[in-house]
Amino acid sequence: MNPVVGLILVIYHGLALAAFVLPWRLDWVLAGFGVFMLVGLGTTLGLHRKLTHRSFECPRWLEYALVTAAMLTLQTSPLEWVANHRLHHGNADQEGDPHTPHKGFWYSYLGWVVDDLSTDREAYKTYCRDLAQDRYYLWLLRYRWIPHGLLLALIVAVWGWRAVPLVMYLPLKLWMHAQYTVNAVCHASRLGFRSYDSPDESRNVWWVGLWALGEGWHNNHHAYPRSPLLGRGPWQLDVGGLVLRLLVKLRLATLHPAAAAVPAREAPED
Repeated sequence: MNPVVGLILVIYHGLALAAFVLPWRLDWVLAGFGVFMLVGLGTTLGLHRKLTHRSFECPRWLEYALVTAAMLTLQTSPLEWVANHRLHHGNADQEGDPHTPHKGFWYSYLGWVVDDLSTDREAYKTYCRDLAQDRYYLWLLRYRWIPHGLLLALIVAVWGWRAVPLVMYLPLKLWMHAQYTVNAVCHASRLGFRSYDSPDESRNVWWVGLWALGEGWHNNHHAYPRSPLLGRGPWQLDVGGLVLRLLVKLRLATLHPAAAAVPAREAPED
């Protein structure tokens, strides 16, 4: 266990929980919801669907904006995030999966984050060769805390320090736990259902799909990782996919052809 990372997590959660002992205001709640959506869309669209899987194309400024929004969480840099996720897909539920559920539910949920042996900080040089020469992403390897610091300064300037837990840290931790839940719950064989015969234990879990802006339709994603749309049909709500469709209508994005190549279902739900 990395004690520094563990301490940061404790402090981070303490700041989020402080929201429940401080006053709430409607404008703070609305701003906090906006922060949750901003960082969530930045992660699911920017880090996941765009950088990791190249599921759609968009202008470079929009790509950078999405990735910068994802960095508000103070999570690992974009290059490291993408390398870890590509390793996850290449070794899903096996040795080499950074957050394999075979080491237990809590390891796949949060334990891997504080385990230095779960990831290789240099893996991006092998698994992200398409991104490793990008000067902005290389800059974020060292300075990924700057977007977080700028957001903190903005909130303090507008509302003061008492608003920070509710507007910033509570929504950021709610999103981070949504990601942890995808890693753990959506690879737990006793939960959810499978629509496709993917070679791993990925599951579709509807409530994770709602919370994680579409990421909970995880079996769909593992069966067709290049597809930019994770939900299948109107009842599988994929907020990230809806926003992506809006970007397409605004001519700010172009979907990968895999979006039209995915069948509705291959395996019966169980």
